[in-house]
Amino acid sequence: MPHTDKDLGDNYRTVHHIVLEASEECVEPSEPRARWWSGGVASTSVACFVAPIDLVKSHMQTQVTKKGMVETAAKVIRLRGFMGFYDGFSATALRQMTCTNIRFGIYEAGRYAEPIRDNNFAKLALAGFAGAVGSICGIPTDLINVRMQNDMKESEAERRNYRHVFDALIRIPREEGWRAFYAGGTAAALKASVGTCGQLALYDIVKTELSETFDMEDGFVLHFDSSLISSIFSSIISHPFDVLKTLMMNARPGEFRSIFHACMYMMRFGILSPFRGLAPTMLRKGPATISLFIIYEQLRLRFGYVED
Repeated sequence: MPHTDKDLGDNYRTVHHIVLEASEECVEPSEPRARWWSGGVASTSVACFVAPIDLVKSHMQTQVTKKGMVETAAKVIRLRGFMGFYDGFSATALRQMTCTNIRFGIYEAGRYAEPIRDNNFAKLALAGFAGAVGSICGIPTDLINVRMQNDMKESEAERRNYRHVFDALIRIPREEGWRAFYAGGTAAALKASVGTCGQLALYDIVKTELSETFDMEDGFVLHFDSSLISSIFSSIISHPFDVLKTLMMNARPGEFRSIFHACMYMMRFGILSPFRGLAPTMLRKGPATISLFIIYEQLRLRFGYVED
């Protein structure tokens, strides 16, 4: 029997309906995006566990007499006991909830933009910008943290004796002026910018490459491998800036005439001086970065949202 126009129309609609259903099934759902608070919550959680290592690193960076990590830790216990490892933690927590949260928020908001999504160089540039902006907001708390960590090494007469971060926020501008909040600010911004490139952007790039090359699922193994690789590179490339930042923030007013003067002082132990404290940094940053991204990714998967 010859097919009528009605039969042909019915067949076309049936085939069209089947194609639409198949295409809808093939479309992969968009990955959930992290909430604005995820970076701050994840980084503050990790800071609770790595604060002792961070304090030892800070002491090694500012020491006059060269000491190893174990010897430095023993001195902290001798001076302040085990609770001394948490000197400055109130400033650390406030810095994580502001500085780190801003870095994650800016990067997370920009990484899905069309010019950035598939461009690794654009991701690195975005991360550098996010790190610099976050650092500018977080330099005062970073400075307070460094000072509170190193205060135990000073003589009784020279100790600043900040009771907590808010006490320091009131006293520093009153005693030294507002500009004192940004002592070492240039080094801190450089360190944060370079460190964010090596941490956020590199993590994102490595995660994408591992996922596509080895067909890895968006889960624990992928997050662990990506964060481990990014932590190694981030620690090495940002550490010299971290040493310089710590020296300038812990300095007395007028101790360093310029950032160049601080760089010369940083080299006092020889060519490897910019990497003083690298061992505790690696010991801290490896587990810290892995834990940070695993917590961050879990928050994203559990509480994230899908863009319409």
